[in-house]
Amino acid sequence: MGKSKLTFGIAADIHHDFMYQAEERLSQFIDEMNREQVDFIVQLGDFCFPLPENRSFVNVWERFQGPKYHVLGNHDMDKCNKKTIMDYIGMERNYYSFDQGDYHFVVLDANHLLLDGQYVDYEFGNYHKHPAAISNLTPEQLVWLRDDLAATDKTTIIFSHHNLESPYNDFNYGIKNSDDLLAVLREANRSAGFRKVIACMNGHNHLDGVKVIDDIYFIHINSMSYFYMGKDYEKVRYDEQVSARYPILTRSAPYMEPLYTKVTLEEGQLTLTGRTSSFVGPSPVECGHRNFCGGHVVTAKISDRVLKY
Repeated sequence: MGKSKLTFGIAADIHHDFMYQAEERLSQFIDEMNREQVDFIVQLGDFCFPLPENRSFVNVWERFQGPKYHVLGNHDMDKCNKKTIMDYIGMERNYYSFDQGDYHFVVLDANHLLLDGQYVDYEFGNYHKHPAAISNLTPEQLVWLRDDLAATDKTTIIFSHHNLESPYNDFNYGIKNSDDLLAVLREANRSAGFRKVIACMNGHNHLDGVKVIDDIYFIHINSMSYFYMGKDYEKVRYDEQVSARYPILTRSAPYMEPLYTKVTLEEGQLTLTGRTSSFVGPSPVECGHRNFCGGHVVTAKISDRVLKY
């Protein structure tokens, strides 16, 4: 008998504290996922700061009528430590796994600095001060992952904020110990005798793309909100008042409509039902941006995809 169908919704990099009308964007996602009656939803990090005035934003998330899962993003610890943001959004562990139907899901946390041989949690934006030490999975987490994968016989998907496909350098924006992570996944699939881990899904880079490594799909889920271009591309996107409140948007290319995706899992197939938007103001190409990042094209969409496994 084949696996039963499972659906879930994904949003990434909403950036409530950086993005104009982020609460309305999240509300659209939640309303649609409730209408679609998906089995669960997950957000891939860079959600919001744990401030009293952001409680209404979290309340929108809580409106989903089913299980809800969080992944920690680097910006979630810009103004606090990990425990504070985890308590604020009701997250018991920074990495964990869960089962839904015939499938197994893993959430990882690469928000660690490696300083003088010690792994240090991101907190109060400390990762800005040590750019050469960012984006690490701890050895304990990799051991836990190996054991967790060995303990399940279910087809598995891994969620993370950072991309897991490549080591971090000037051209790729993955994790420092990507090779160690890939070795764990290879061993899990080899020992199982089938493609147990079929996909890894990440946010962080605000990109839409997929790569295949060791017969595993590595899928970038685009930001709900914008692509960050940098200080060389300053432009008023909405008006001066909005720019004053959300200054990062003058260096970014915001998306007109929110981006998110519904994922359908069934025997042998993973389907993404995406969304296409447009940029508010000139596109990255029109701004002179190179229009690619980390091996993917910059675009205001999450593509529809049918991925066989």
